[in-house]
Amino acid sequence: MQLIETNVHSGEVTMTVEFVGEGGEKVSVCMVAHDVPEDAAVTRAKEIMVQLTAFDSDPPQQGDIEDETVNEEAAENTGFMSEPRS
Repeated sequence: MQLIETNVHSGEVTMTVEFVGEGGEKVSVCMVAHDVPEDAAVTRAKEIMVQLTAFDSDPPQQGDIEDETVNEEAAENTGFMSEPRS
């Protein structure tokens, strides 16, 4: 997907970052956040997508814990924390 536009929509408790591609493709990331600068929201949305692409249903392997620590540190640096949903 060739990114041509990024839109940020704020609600009372959520923010949605929408990535728009050249062919009309859209990828949206909705997160619980408010009073967050748009650039921080875009950064966090990208981090969430990276985490999703790295998601594996196999049991944890050597290195997975280290990767998780890096992702948590990145989330702390942007002011967002991911909480697992049940």
